[in-house]
Amino acid sequence: GGIPLLSGLGKSLTCDYQTPYGSTNYYNNKAFNATSISTGTIYASFLYSPNGVSQNQTSATVLLLTGTGSTTGVSVYVGKALAPNDATNFRFGTTRGSSSGSDVKWSTTEYSHADYASSVFFVVLKYDLSTQTSSLFINPVVGTASEPTADASDNTSASPKASLQVVEVKVNGSTKTVYKISSVNISTTWAEAVGAQSTASPLSTPTNGTATAITANGFTANWTPVTNAVGYDVKVYLGTNLISTTNVSGQASSSLAITGLMSGISYTYTVIAKGDVTNYADSSPSTASTIFTTLDPYLSNALNTDFNDGSWGEVALTTPATGSYPSSIINGFDLSTAIMYTGSVRGIKGEIHTNRIALDKSSTGGKVSFPTINSLGQIEIHASAGTAGNGFQLKEFNQTTNAWDLIGATNVYEAATKAAVTDSIYIFSLARSTPSKFRIENPSNGGIYLMQVITRTTNPALLTKPVMGSASDITITGFTANWTAVANASGYNVWVYKGTTNVSTVNASGQATQSLAIDGLQSDSIYTYKVQAVGDGYITYSDSFLSFASSTVTTLHDPSTGIDKTEIGVKISTMNKEINCSETGNFEIFNLQGAQIYQAKNLSSVNTHLATGLYIVRFTNKSGNRTIQKITIQ
Repeated sequence: GGIPLLSGLGKSLTCDYQTPYGSTNYYNNKAFNATSISTGTIYASFLYSPNGVSQNQTSATVLLLTGTGSTTGVSVYVGKALAPNDATNFRFGTTRGSSSGSDVKWSTTEYSHADYASSVFFVVLKYDLSTQTSSLFINPVVGTASEPTADASDNTSASPKASLQVVEVKVNGSTKTVYKISSVNISTTWAEAVGAQSTASPLSTPTNGTATAITANGFTANWTPVTNAVGYDVKVYLGTNLISTTNVSGQASSSLAITGLMSGISYTYTVIAKGDVTNYADSSPSTASTIFTTLDPYLSNALNTDFNDGSWGEVALTTPATGSYPSSIINGFDLSTAIMYTGSVRGIKGEIHTNRIALDKSSTGGKVSFPTINSLGQIEIHASAGTAGNGFQLKEFNQTTNAWDLIGATNVYEAATKAAVTDSIYIFSLARSTPSKFRIENPSNGGIYLMQVITRTTNPALLTKPVMGSASDITITGFTANWTAVANASGYNVWVYKGTTNVSTVNASGQATQSLAIDGLQSDSIYTYKVQAVGDGYITYSDSFLSFASSTVTTLHDPSTGIDKTEIGVKISTMNKEINCSETGNFEIFNLQGAQIYQAKNLSSVNTHLATGLYIVRFTNKSGNRTIQKITIQ
């Protein structure tokens, strides 16, 4: 069905597309590196044959380099030449990311249909990540050290790739495509891409040692040297997946430091003795080493990040332009095209996040990997997006496949939450009894912000947020908050706000509690309050989200005394009929029945000429704050 499969004739893949399949992309891919590569140059060299079949496609992809989860990339195309030669001639072409036939840059060399069908071609595909240019070489000389002029190149087509990690073979079901591919080799230098293979007798197989000097991202491989070797290849495996190949020269070499691995992951390695091609061929791989596990100094039973605790390094005041985000490892978190970024954001549980991690968009590979977690019952992630509708993906590393498996779907940041200028909390129930690794990826074309990561060995249920009632018993300094009790709560937190500022948080114990007296507020002021149901310490039940807000206004006068306590620290005094204040502002004077009988502005003292008696003075300073005080006029 168009799916490449092992032919049984050595290490080759045969694609024999047949009807009745429709116009669909059929493909197989494999990661050639443990992480995406975004710098330098990547080569893919391979043998290609139409497998004896004369073909008639105008443009068809046979092999490409790309990122994970993509069916477009840096491609090798084959297709018939333009009229009048389309019936007899064939050619090769390339794009740097486009899948449109009109974007293909074709080689000027053409091959007759008959010769093309029966031939085997040596093909080298090159991609320069710094210039985002693809180049194609057809039948270059094997074993050369210098790179020749390319047969075709592309640096203008749409959708160039910013990073590569996967090699892919592909066929489009709308056109008949038959081909065979063998000896695919991914490398970073021209010499590696076109290196000659020896027909001489192979060297003896090295005797493997054990890994030493194991660190969080590497180790030292050890082996016994082989006579007549010119060097050694050390191949690192995760299970059956080849992670890297590293070279060292010299016959006497017996060890090599390897880096670039993941922390807290189990690996093995083999060693190949390298021949001089003319007199000795490469040896067979050694037996696999004993399994070893890289260290993870940040391995934890539970994570609970606080990006404002001073341990997260320098915090950026602005986010960089997309494509220029840095990468770093901080406190065991691997930030890939992501940066620690300042900015205060409220959470829907009442918390304030001062700093956050900003992830660059998907095309640049924005992601954050967590330290290894020993065991797990639940992950709680606080996050937001620059645009409502965007979101993040949570993935778990699969040691069997050497891939990051998606957990659920994209976790979307909702428009209502964005409008409220708060983060969102996403809770994942994940039972893991062995060490596990997770990461957050940005799958969108906008910014994603990570405020907090919490993991628990328990899986508590989120309590329902309380239903609010109206405030009662409103006084000059407070009110009584009311709500409906929540099943399984151990108590309640009442959050009091003046505007957007949290001025008080008071706890009430007991599941059945449905009200709480709040005091110590300013008079004649608007307040809102929210209530949170409290769990049992995140064992069986976790604290709820904050309820919707309920609003109230404190009174101007205390019914019992007619005055308020001093609110802004100013001192009001009287001498005969003169009223004096310690700062400048506006005076309002009321009789005990609440009628205003005098006012003056922008003064620190006034001579009222009022009759002897008791009065109430309301003083407002230049900042708009008020003090109300009962006075006596002689």
